[in-house]
Amino acid sequence: MTIEELVALKGGKYADNGAVVTGTIATNYRFLVVNDDAVFTALTDVLDNDILSEWGLTGKTLTKGMVIAPSSERPFKTVNVASGSVLLIKL
Repeated sequence: MTIEELVALKGGKYADNGAVVTGTIATNYRFLVVNDDAVFTALTDVLDNDILSEWGLTGKTLTKGMVIAPSSERPFKTVNVASGSVLLIKL
């Protein structure tokens, strides 16, 4: 299934410069796709695991097209986009 099909069937959320998205088990944002090169100030899963530290992404720029998901296989809880834009995808 393509990312476009997942968005069409399950939904998702667009977030860009300065956006703060709070997810839950119910919102089920399972991975994100970078639309425009992005930097995050916070990225956690619903267990409060720090995904930036987990992936070594603190202070790094993620480039367009990159896909990131929590290794815990749990949904995102906190997504703070400092710059750029992303799509949070539900499963």
